[in-house]
Amino acid sequence: MDFFEHQEAARKKTRLLVFYFLMAVILIIAVLNLIGFLIVRSQTSPEYPFSITDWFQHSWFYAVTIGTLLLIVMGSLFRWFQLSAGGKAVASMVKAREILPDTNDLLERRLLNVVEEMSIASGTSVPTVYVMDEEETINAFVAGLETSDTVLVVTRGALENLSRQELQGVVAHEFSHIFNSDMRINVRLIAVLAGILLIGQAGYFVMRYIRYGNIRSSNKDSGNAVVAIFVIGISLFIIGYIGLFFGRLIKAAISRQREFLADASAVQYARDNEGLAGAFIKIRQQGSLLKNSHAEETSHMCISEPIKLNFSGLASHPPIEKRLTAIMPGWRNLAKQIEEQRLREMAQQQEYEDIELEKEEKPAMDFGFDAIVETIGQPTTLHQHAAGALLLALPEVIRQAAHSHHSNNHAMHLALALLLSDDNQMSEPVLNLIAEKTSQKDADQVLELARHITKEQRHLRLAILDISIPSLRRLSATERKGFLSLLRQAIHLDSHISEFEYVLYSILQKNLSDSGQGSSNSIKRFSAVTHEIEVILSATIHSTGQSDEDKKALYSKLIQPFVKDPSPLLDKTFDAESFHQALKRLNQLTPMLKKPLIQALEDAVTHDGKVNPREIELLRAIAECLNCPIPPILEQAQKKLVKEQ
Repeated sequence: MDFFEHQEAARKKTRLLVFYFLMAVILIIAVLNLIGFLIVRSQTSPEYPFSITDWFQHSWFYAVTIGTLLLIVMGSLFRWFQLSAGGKAVASMVKAREILPDTNDLLERRLLNVVEEMSIASGTSVPTVYVMDEEETINAFVAGLETSDTVLVVTRGALENLSRQELQGVVAHEFSHIFNSDMRINVRLIAVLAGILLIGQAGYFVMRYIRYGNIRSSNKDSGNAVVAIFVIGISLFIIGYIGLFFGRLIKAAISRQREFLADASAVQYARDNEGLAGAFIKIRQQGSLLKNSHAEETSHMCISEPIKLNFSGLASHPPIEKRLTAIMPGWRNLAKQIEEQRLREMAQQQEYEDIELEKEEKPAMDFGFDAIVETIGQPTTLHQHAAGALLLALPEVIRQAAHSHHSNNHAMHLALALLLSDDNQMSEPVLNLIAEKTSQKDADQVLELARHITKEQRHLRLAILDISIPSLRRLSATERKGFLSLLRQAIHLDSHISEFEYVLYSILQKNLSDSGQGSSNSIKRFSAVTHEIEVILSATIHSTGQSDEDKKALYSKLIQPFVKDPSPLLDKTFDAESFHQALKRLNQLTPMLKKPLIQALEDAVTHDGKVNPREIELLRAIAECLNCPIPPILEQAQKKLVKEQ
């Protein structure tokens, strides 16, 4: 199953979630009505027998049914509203602390390096990383409604007890949830289950009110009312456990198979089963239970079960032993080795592996660009090594600017410096605009950073942009809006938008804006987006730099599967607005329709056996907008990659 099939399966999982939720709601309402029927029947005179048919016509039936529905819906909507900010809201809910991009903590720095490597290797945006300082056990999860608001949360125990190799296995496991769209389902599941669990909480408050609310019964009728309310409260409390049962059942049905898939994917990405196996062995030894009050709500998101269960059949995760056997049949020998060194301190054990202290020379990579679509959502160990080599190739001043998060956010200066690097010359109008909108000092810092991004380093630009995004996300909403406005004005100064200018702005806008929660994937036929396909394919073919005759022949060949009566190859002038609108529309394609489209774009850029940075950057922007992450192709690692003249 590839990336696009996983995406399609994720859509079906959402429908399955809705089905289970409706079944749970129906059963809860049925049980509540049964209890109500028994209460009313017990109060009915024997001379006037009360049947189940009478109950359906009784006002209490409508009150119980409508009241229960309202309570569940309101509970779910309230939690949904709380989590509307995506991953950051979940991290805040569990009281996790953001790890700053320029942290000096060696363990935190090592984790950020691993995450950056995996992000660049897979072509996804770098998620914001958080740590749960109060949790000494080993656990982790990702959360978010889309890639731009994704967070990766790990426990302090994971930082301190896992080696770098084991941490890579955990991060690869969590990234597979990002690729497979599991994280969006996970956040929705929190909101959905909140309504079901609210029934039990309502029962608890009813009983507490009766106990401490000084309710006194002065006559028989009021006494009966108190008893009835108390019985209803107990019933709601008991049914709350029924809701908890169904909640765990839903999580088990949704999550178990996904965890096996994520384990297998993590091993596939890293081509190494020892890392993840070692992490699981330490989880088995040291535990993964969380003290956090929201452990129940987030249990389905974690890499291992965070709550204690009396009945394993309701666990949202398969047993650790089964997962270990699946990825490493001989794991017990590894467990013995880990047990011997379990008490050694992690900082001493892994300090030499920190990427900023790492001095060893990376071997030359040799992976081709002839199967880009097959690597979407499935980066290999070669991509990881290449990403590590790429990060080491960054000048130190660039790395420091990318990780800056203070009020004088140098990551913002770095993004503007990338804009100046487009034509490898210092644009006076752009610098004057920056000085006018900010200060002369800011303009000078942008100029200084731009001088470190030479034409020979063009293949590093997307990596520089990727590792800058977490720092840019720390800007306030007003600062982000002002920054994007300044960037947009700078791009429009010459009344022309180049491909790289569009790439730069579209990636930053997608990751920094607060607009929406992604597409609905509602378009199921290419016939509905024929013009948009023509626009995107024409622009991609023009970026290849082939002769006009070759471009026309290639366009005629590639457009055929999508459009029965295609228009001729469109004008070679890059129209950023038309291009952007076309991408927005194409993002509504179902995952299985995106696959042949990406394949056609790949064929366009690899047709002549040469790929230049301009083509890579444009293809990356298209993939980013279509939510199909493309791993990197490094100029220094691929001899077929030619420099743009």
